[in-house]
Amino acid sequence: MRYLTLSDILYLYNRVMVESGGLAGVRDMGLLESAITQPRLTFEGQPLYPTLAEKAAALCYALIQNHPFIDGNKRIAHAAMETFLI
Repeated sequence: MRYLTLSDILYLYNRVMVESGGLAGVRDMGLLESAITQPRLTFEGQPLYPTLAEKAAALCYALIQNHPFIDGNKRIAHAAMETFLI
């Protein structure tokens, strides 16, 4: 399994914003980094999200909830989830 990196998400974000328009930009880098780490979280050595689908959902949810970008948060969350699942 390959987890998405900050560079991957920023690349996807730029592609999404070019295609769909809107006011592009990172609102809070810390919240973005936090969202990206969600699929990897563990508790007492066990993954919080054991399946691929749960990891993808956690990434998508965190990107939407954290709202790290000025615009396009739901669009990038969907694109990141799809990319993660491939």
